[in-house]
Amino acid sequence: MKRSFVSTSKLFEKESYEKLCNYRVGIIGLGGVGSWVAEALTRSGIKKLVLVDCDHITESNINRQVQATINTLGLPKTAALEKRLIEINPAMEVVLHEVFFAKENNLKILNQQPTDFWIDACDDMNAKILLINSFNGGDRRKKILICGGAGGKTDPFKIVHTDLHETTNDPLLSKLRYKLRREYKFPRAGKMQIPVLSSNQSPIKITKNTSSRLGCSGYGSIVTMTASFGMKASFVAINQLLKK
Repeated sequence: MKRSFVSTSKLFEKESYEKLCNYRVGIIGLGGVGSWVAEALTRSGIKKLVLVDCDHITESNINRQVQATINTLGLPKTAALEKRLIEINPAMEVVLHEVFFAKENNLKILNQQPTDFWIDACDDMNAKILLINSFNGGDRRKKILICGGAGGKTDPFKIVHTDLHETTNDPLLSKLRYKLRREYKFPRAGKMQIPVLSSNQSPIKITKNTSSRLGCSGYGSIVTMTASFGMKASFVAINQLLKK
């Protein structure tokens, strides 16, 4: 298996890459963004992941989620993704939490094993707030990344890595910012010390011929956008880990 990651290892100093491969990254939400984060980190050589998601694969996931195929319909997203990652690298150490990240379990999930970086890739407001409030300002800058909405977006060149207070055209992060300021006393001006990945493209919402909410906050979705979020989130995580 050593040859599988030789090409990647040539981009880094030997000691730095060896450390990178042994860091542990947690991913909350294994949908159109989070599943691609797991894929990218695994193919980059990182061997330790914590995967958190309570959902099962449905047909509507196939357009954008890496573990979703006709053959995996009905399976837990966690288990289906773990199988794929181990097929890429049999040395993977994957911890699965087939649960909703919530107040009842967040501390157990975060503290069960030392985890060096957490990526929020879910669309649940309370889950995002729980992760944010689990770290102080200094640690938030180094240890977490909050992903905004990829639904209703089509242009991956509009994805930016910034602080929560600077996002535009992202309804999900706008609501998050409002709630943190109103209910959790976060600053109303200046940086909030919350690193985010966000698209500043105006959301596209076409209601014709739609009959139900199929994820991505009811917007349409395309893999070129969700996977781009996942790749950029992985890049942010790797860069942050290399600074440790």
